[in-house]
Amino acid sequence: MLKTRDSATVGRERVTIRPAAVGDISQMSGVLERAGLSSGRPKLLEFNLASPDTQMFVGCQGDRVVGVACCVCFGRTGWIGNVAVEDDVRGQGLGRELSQQAVDCVQQAGAQTVLLTATDLGKPIYERLGFTDEGVSYGIWEQRAVPTLACDRSATVQPSGMDDVIRQDTAATGEDRRSYLAPFADEARVPAGPAQDGYRVGLPWGGGPIIAASPASARPLIVDMIRASPESRLAFPEVNAHGGALAVSLGFQLARRVRRMRLGPPVPGYRPGTIYNVFSLGIG
Repeated sequence: MLKTRDSATVGRERVTIRPAAVGDISQMSGVLERAGLSSGRPKLLEFNLASPDTQMFVGCQGDRVVGVACCVCFGRTGWIGNVAVEDDVRGQGLGRELSQQAVDCVQQAGAQTVLLTATDLGKPIYERLGFTDEGVSYGIWEQRAVPTLACDRSATVQPSGMDDVIRQDTAATGEDRRSYLAPFADEARVPAGPAQDGYRVGLPWGGGPIIAASPASARPLIVDMIRASPESRLAFPEVNAHGGALAVSLGFQLARRVRRMRLGPPVPGYRPGTIYNVFSLGIG
């Protein structure tokens, strides 16, 4: 168990910050959904709580959960995300306290670089914690309508071994995310054909990471995702201009943006131009 602080003073009321438990899922889901975050789906929260590399925190006033944060350590890198607080405690410092708790957690676990994606509202909080803007925006794309291209049978995929998926993922992100990918080995897919220069992993709550060397390899993977999860959205670095054009052709439109920020040295080997969908905005 990673070391944590017990409590924090927020405004005039004492808020206890503690590791989250399965019994908190319903309240955590509500806090995240009211904050407009898609990370509040119960299946995703269950996965986070079960993962040995992940820690979730809750801020509580008595039995009431009023804030949430999550962090994960991938060895030399770590991520914090899914930070949300209820409206009636906003502006009192709880978001910063939860974020600091998450940063301390991954640093104690050995992460040299801590990463996150920040909204315009959250960016000043993270700057005060020492994070710097990496100059990379992630666009979040939503479907205008389910595209007819999703029925194109020429866009085919086939199962993949997890070793190849992890190799391609590390080459794109510069991180070792096998602990998050391996549980979904049965849902790993690559483009059909000899090249197989891309992959996608389907997640139980929809979506999933998509890495590809070219738009031609990314397209069948995105189409396969739409077939499996018709309500899926896309989120990827905007430096991937090919991804933007492909998203438009498949019926998506840009809804909003978040910024990639880091605390610590840059991640060697990060190749944002090959990322066509993130695992989640909480872990890239």
